[in-house]
Amino acid sequence: MSRWLLLCCLLTLPLQASELARLNFITEEYPPYNYISGQQLKGSSVDILDAILQHNGQQLDRAAVRVLPWARGYDTTLEYPNTVLFSTTRTRTRDGMFEWVGPLAAGRVVLLARKDKDLQLNSLADLKASDYSVVALREDIGAQVLLEGGIPESQLRIAVSNVSAMNMLVMDRVDLWAYGEDVAQWLLKENGHDLAQFESVLLLTEDPLYFAINRDTDAELIQVMQDTLDQLRTEGTLPQID
Repeated sequence: MSRWLLLCCLLTLPLQASELARLNFITEEYPPYNYISGQQLKGSSVDILDAILQHNGQQLDRAAVRVLPWARGYDTTLEYPNTVLFSTTRTRTRDGMFEWVGPLAAGRVVLLARKDKDLQLNSLADLKASDYSVVALREDIGAQVLLEGGIPESQLRIAVSNVSAMNMLVMDRVDLWAYGEDVAQWLLKENGHDLAQFESVLLLTEDPLYFAINRDTDAELIQVMQDTLDQLRTEGTLPQID
């Protein structure tokens, strides 16, 4: 390799990494991956993002990460270049809608029910044949899987937040809650509910969580994020769920 080519490579790599500051980050309340506690943004996905930026000589300004309702964050990321949404379940339906960096964690999306209801479901066909009501968030993976599976909108109840959805299930205003299993359990426990009183009655999807990135974002920036994530994972220094 010539000295000139080597110099160009050395100059280009730091520039690409430093330009990660051009990215705008959006998240939601989705503990234990990303959530607000004590007026601070916390969670394993936030820590991973921080580690990626630190590896490239930057510091994540957690106060600058926009915490939005899921549907608004989802729509914003689809519309604006240089926008990153996390933590996002990567599915075949969503695959061509975003660019992706990950995986960050495994993800199980389920239908949860109160145990005292004694609900039995073996498939979405069983749900469709029933009169059970299901609460979900708009544009959330739970709602998307249900609609793609042919569940009529008349059976769905759209909640404004995951806490609202949880309360609808707890108060027996709906029969089922479609949501990430570990997140739902975290919320129930955090809000003082006995996990033994609830159960997962049907697995909807088991797809990993990623950073979802607007498709018009600079491909080099996306590659820097993915390469750094891969390196941190290989080194064994990737932050884990607390």
